[in-house]
Amino acid sequence: MQPTTPDKTSLPSSPISSEEKRDWISMINESVHTYDDIDIGDVYAVSRNFIVVKRGFVNVHYYYIPIKKVEGWDDNVLWLKITEEEVKEKYERDTIPDPNQYFVKEYPYYTGFTSYNYPLPIIVRRYPEAYEDVTKSSPEKNVPRIYKCDLCEESFDSEDELDKHMDIAKH
Repeated sequence: MQPTTPDKTSLPSSPISSEEKRDWISMINESVHTYDDIDIGDVYAVSRNFIVVKRGFVNVHYYYIPIKKVEGWDDNVLWLKITEEEVKEKYERDTIPDPNQYFVKEYPYYTGFTSYNYPLPIIVRRYPEAYEDVTKSSPEKNVPRIYKCDLCEESFDSEDELDKHMDIAKH
């Protein structure tokens, strides 16, 4: 695979579809989680051998993580093979990535992407979607709706009955 280095104008401003996220440059601005499921920031810069993760706005931290420590992209998050503790101990630096050595979205001067030492691994999503899109399915007809108090699990036939319950309930 011989990717070309996109210039500043070729990077889309809208989210990239999962089919298009197949290289390291497309990971810029994507969330990075450690093996112990800690969100450590977003990909800020990439080179042939490292990703640089930026965490924070006021108190900024930069983590220079070797690409071989990346487990893969799951269509939502870039997962690492290492814990947050290891990231902080081994890979935290106080310096901003040099645009001549790293591809940084705001400064696309880096030309080191003639080939990848490590292709971007695509992995199975670790967690299912947080919610199901209810707009894609229509409610079945003639099925009675039940209104439930989420605090005591009592069920009611109407929203008015649930409202009355909430007015008199002691929770």
